[in-house]
Amino acid sequence: MNTINIHKLKKMNSPKLSSRQNFNGNIYVRTPLIESVPLRKYCAYRKVYLKMENCQPSGSFKLRGISNLCKYALSAGYTEVVCPSGGNAGLATAYAAMKLKIPCHIIVGQKTPSIICDAVREYGATVERYGIVWEQANQHAIETTIDSKTAFLLYGHSTIVDEIAQDLDGEIPSIIVTCCGGGGLLCGIVQGIRRHGWEKRTKILAMETKGTHSFNLCVKNGGRRTRLNEITSLVSSLAANEVCEKVVEYFRDNQPQILSRLITDVQAAETCVHFANDHRFLIGLACATSIAAVYTGIVERIITKNEDLHESLYDKRDEQEMTDNEGPIVVIVCGGCEISLNHLKEYRDLFDTQKSIENENISINS
Repeated sequence: MNTINIHKLKKMNSPKLSSRQNFNGNIYVRTPLIESVPLRKYCAYRKVYLKMENCQPSGSFKLRGISNLCKYALSAGYTEVVCPSGGNAGLATAYAAMKLKIPCHIIVGQKTPSIICDAVREYGATVERYGIVWEQANQHAIETTIDSKTAFLLYGHSTIVDEIAQDLDGEIPSIIVTCCGGGGLLCGIVQGIRRHGWEKRTKILAMETKGTHSFNLCVKNGGRRTRLNEITSLVSSLAANEVCEKVVEYFRDNQPQILSRLITDVQAAETCVHFANDHRFLIGLACATSIAAVYTGIVERIITKNEDLHESLYDKRDEQEMTDNEGPIVVIVCGGCEISLNHLKEYRDLFDTQKSIENENISINS
């Protein structure tokens, strides 16, 4: 059987096909862009819109790019897809393969929760446990698959910006907020912004947690790709020791300007609870990382130019400094599989414990 490793396919370039080539019919869906009235008060009462990628059939934005990869694999003659992932990429691959009616094999780590494996199987994919960390699962996938010639992952993600532009109907966002793991979504947003000519009018705010801050490390290292030695955050979906080279190149280009900011795991957990109360959606810690930029005041400090020096010290600037176009804030609600009512209770307990510790410290110091 002619098989292809989805993660291997992502890294290939084709001299024959344009990455903008599309196939008839989309597996992913157009997701809603909704205005958030509750979040306006955290952004100096500027309009805030939420791009609800958690409404994709597989539960996250990853279906956009991965479905394009699966379509290409099928058109190129491959008869099976293999994906080393114990999370959102695996679910997206399994769903896309189900829609395309091709076999799918997902290789997960030994510690991947059974609930994720069961969800993958519901889409008709087979599941194999291998290795402790993702790198081991990926190496195993490489050894059992055949090289490919091209990939469309980033173009798939950039369609998010196309939909935002259509729904805003002439308004241009001042900031698009996204989380950053390996950098695929961030790269797609850059491509979409450039396609619409917004690179001098729209900034990107790339959010990470302390402990998954591989992009932030590159920013602080002068725009050089740098490896994060250890993942110390609970946010496993953002746990990439190194971002892709392309996202570092885009940061250096500064077209558009990409800002890097960090939050703590506790702030991400608190955001999960706040967002459930404000918008009646359950989100995981990775998804909450972008929304936390609103709840923690990061976005407001940026647009009101009220940041401390340590926050903006490493921002890349040029001679023609981008001015705030006073457009709306758009937050990418990227979605993800790492959330349930039990998770939400754990997150509430986590930040309640942290609040108690902070209150005790205040009492001691009073």
